[in-house]
Amino acid sequence: MSEPLVYALIINWNGREHLADCFDSLLAGTYRNCRFMLVDNHSRDDSIAFVRERYRDPRIEILALPENLGWSGGNNRGIERALDAGADYVFLLNNDTAAAPDAIEKLVAAAEASPGYGALAPKMLLFDAPHLLNSLGIECSITGSSWDIAVGRLDGPRWNTPRKVLGVCGGAMFLRSAALRKAGLLPDFQIYLDDLDLCLRIWNAGFEIWNCPEAVIRHKFSATMGAGNRLRQKYYLNTRNRMRLVLRNFPSSQLRGVLPRMLLGELKSVGRGILDGEYWKLWGHAKAWGASLAYLPEAWRARRRYGTSARFWDQIRHDVLFFPGVELPENGWYAERSVNGEQLRPISRSATMPWEGGQLRITLVNCYPALGGAEVEVFAGGHVIARLAASERAEQTLTCPEGVLEFRAHQVFDADETGELCDFGGWLRVERA
Repeated sequence: MSEPLVYALIINWNGREHLADCFDSLLAGTYRNCRFMLVDNHSRDDSIAFVRERYRDPRIEILALPENLGWSGGNNRGIERALDAGADYVFLLNNDTAAAPDAIEKLVAAAEASPGYGALAPKMLLFDAPHLLNSLGIECSITGSSWDIAVGRLDGPRWNTPRKVLGVCGGAMFLRSAALRKAGLLPDFQIYLDDLDLCLRIWNAGFEIWNCPEAVIRHKFSATMGAGNRLRQKYYLNTRNRMRLVLRNFPSSQLRGVLPRMLLGELKSVGRGILDGEYWKLWGHAKAWGASLAYLPEAWRARRRYGTSARFWDQIRHDVLFFPGVELPENGWYAERSVNGEQLRPISRSATMPWEGGQLRITLVNCYPALGGAEVEVFAGGHVIARLAASERAEQTLTCPEGVLEFRAHQVFDADETGELCDFGGWLRVERA
């Protein structure tokens, strides 16, 4: 029996600096019946020439688009080409990803074992901090706001059990061709929430969506929204597309309850914008509502064409209106904050810092004594030079040579228990004595 044919589509626009990591990892994969397509959105940085010259592998194809069609438009062209070529599965990948050697093999095995799966979400890790999660699927609130499951959390065994999820992050999206033929392609949202829109239609088409933690992808994820006009455009598109998502896909039986919650969310967002002095957000919301009213005929056509159902409704989050947020560490350190009048910096499982040499004072504070003691070891040159353990607070002064210090936590305080956004190993202050 022949292996199913997988088409991996690498969407690209002026991303030449990422392509070696991406293609090198894919070509080292263990799954053999796979083709790789560079879907190039009219790049001007010699991306196409780079791939042609570096890779002579006959499994690689190049789809050079005559203009930039965006993430959805470019991927749709690639999907159409893959379906015409007889692909059993289509794997959408951002150009700034790298796949584990057995990632595609694991995805195919999971999909073949469960024909009712229309899409699978691999485990996505941060590229330069692979101990932190990027995505295990997508969640969505009743207002249409969506976010990656477990983003910024520490990876570990607790995340390795497959589970049903609402959607798949478009950065690494494994799709069954039969589901695409029933649910259609990606919508024209320009950017943001197009991946989730497709996933909701896959649910409506009678399929399920699960994650596949055995399949690992690293992604150069950024949590920033940018600044200036770029920030304003992102904010507007996110707001507009939330409304499009709801209008196109949420079941009719639920809309009467959804619309008041959406109005409440809009009022809160506008109020926060006023309080923060970000008055441009008011214009963003006004434009989004105007655009949504104009979009009603298109939304109605989508509902009639693809249908709606309540098959996914039990996965919609009713307890929050918007994405709770994410904070990512830098060299293992989170942003400084005040605890009982003391300035401290939380660390992840470990953190590093350069030291100029001389005496330093290290303070460890346990902000969650009910969850157990905090313990941190300090390393210099690969050797332990100090241990701090605190039921509430510990302090130690020592002399260290110049070099890099590493702080390793013995216990991680889980965000589900602390109510924080992240998993912390301890709260530290490091200063010259």
